[in-house]
Amino acid sequence: MPSSAIFIKSTDQLELVTDFGRKYLGLENTKSPELAEQVRIAFQYLNGKLGFPNTASGQQDQEVFNLLLRMVYPEILIDLADILYVQHERPAVFLNFDHIHMNIRKDRIALSESLEQMDEKMGRLFRQLADLIKEDDTLYNDPEWVTLLGESYSYYLSQTQNFPWDNPMELVPHDLQAPLMDVATGLAGFRLIHDWPKNFPRLILADNMPFILKGLAHFAKLSGKGNIEILDINFPDGPRADNYGCILANKFLHHLPRTERQQFLRWALEALGPGGSLLILDTDLECQILKRASNPEYRKKLTLGYLETLVEIEGNFCETLIQDVRQTGFDVSHFDFHEYEDETDAYSQFPGEDLSIKFVGLEIIATSPQTA
Repeated sequence: MPSSAIFIKSTDQLELVTDFGRKYLGLENTKSPELAEQVRIAFQYLNGKLGFPNTASGQQDQEVFNLLLRMVYPEILIDLADILYVQHERPAVFLNFDHIHMNIRKDRIALSESLEQMDEKMGRLFRQLADLIKEDDTLYNDPEWVTLLGESYSYYLSQTQNFPWDNPMELVPHDLQAPLMDVATGLAGFRLIHDWPKNFPRLILADNMPFILKGLAHFAKLSGKGNIEILDINFPDGPRADNYGCILANKFLHHLPRTERQQFLRWALEALGPGGSLLILDTDLECQILKRASNPEYRKKLTLGYLETLVEIEGNFCETLIQDVRQTGFDVSHFDFHEYEDETDAYSQFPGEDLSIKFVGLEIIATSPQTA
């Protein structure tokens, strides 16, 4: 069923948020009042733009959706942001039904259906809301909406320090004397800001997604650190050379066609100061998942919407990448790759149902030549 059949871009029929829903009982006594307030603001903002059709099914959907809002938890905006903007990095997102059930029992709500049936309906509505926003370029890119979700992500990570990604600081040279740039930093930028020492050179985080840029700028402000810079950059073209001490490309280059990767490498060589380091971590994971997804049984088990975020790369990506690094003029001091095979539900639509994943991961440390 298309999302437009459930939610409508109109407020003159059935409103999105009713008095029942806007009580937000699940937000009471939270340890994160800032995030709870963001939830109230966000759904009030949507309430001015979306609603339900004035039909019998529209009335039922309105009731279920507002039950969800009444019992909602503060991290609901994090779940929504994951689906909308960073599903590529956080593929498996599910409503926290344990929290919702606890609030239903506390509120002593008499349900007309079983919890399992209500869970299915709430989950469907939540997913359909995300789909509608994705399909609507105006709302998806709305600066006020993007800022709300970006700053919500920032509040959440500032208060919980729940960074579920690899620690990029492990790659940073301890004797760094010049600025470091992390290209297409994505969610990893939050961890870098948190861990970046105040006495280090500048940390430049570059991305071109407004959600990421808004979130990082807010997070940097909360951190109180003055050596952080956020740049809106659409690679492979980078900013003017700045004699960087290090450029970090973490799981990014597989997004570029080979000609654009070569263009990026030429820019990096010019942007680094003499003896500066280019650190590359990457995988052919996406290519392998796309290949496996040609099997309909495998494909239908993948998290909804995840497949559409993947990009195809050449089959010999690892070999061509190291070749291009050397041919660009870098001195390669470290090159390592491993084949991994795993059974995981991280990409599965069904929690606990593992999918077989096999891919190659590589590490490259390259330096720009020293001047005479």
